[in-house]
Amino acid sequence: MSLSLLLASGSPQRRQLLTAAGYAFEIIVPHESVECGICSTGGPAALVSELALKKAANVASQLQKAHSKQPSLLIACDTVAECDGSILGKPQNEEHAQAMLHLLRGRTHRVYSGLCVWPYQVKDSEASPETRIVSTQLRMDNVSDDKLDEYLASNLWQGKAGAFGYQDRVGWLHIEQGSESNVIGLPMELLDEMLTPWKNQLSKSKNQDGT
Repeated sequence: MSLSLLLASGSPQRRQLLTAAGYAFEIIVPHESVECGICSTGGPAALVSELALKKAANVASQLQKAHSKQPSLLIACDTVAECDGSILGKPQNEEHAQAMLHLLRGRTHRVYSGLCVWPYQVKDSEASPETRIVSTQLRMDNVSDDKLDEYLASNLWQGKAGAFGYQDRVGWLHIEQGSESNVIGLPMELLDEMLTPWKNQLSKSKNQDGT
């Protein structure tokens, strides 16, 4: 049985990571309402786990409404930063981004991702959704206001948890422990591990099979 791989995200960073790893996949974006009403009292790990599962469930619901019968693996991920007990999602505007970066400046913080793999229309008694969590520890230099203002003016912070993108190579963010791809938005090492039982059933991308 051949399985399709579906990425439940509109994130260009996640798309680029999957493409670079050689996966063939399609994209279905969860509804924005999925993130409404989520309470973070359980901490960052519980938050990203719940959101990843909700994103996957939303896309599964979309497929059901479309009467899709194609066996698929849905991949959903949610990522936040955390510093001194404050959970930092995507900034709402430049002022919000500035406040986040000032909080992170000169400090160690963590980036958490919840990753969900949801088998859809897979005829297997053990094919149930699985959600796992990974975190990475980072340190931000004591960056000057001028450098932070320059980064804010670039708008590279938009759509990124914690108001920064490690992939932007700014020079003042350093990974101390953990996965770089997790910080970018999709923990590829964990994803490869979670997809292992299905690897022989997934289609290969063109750059892998030579077609």
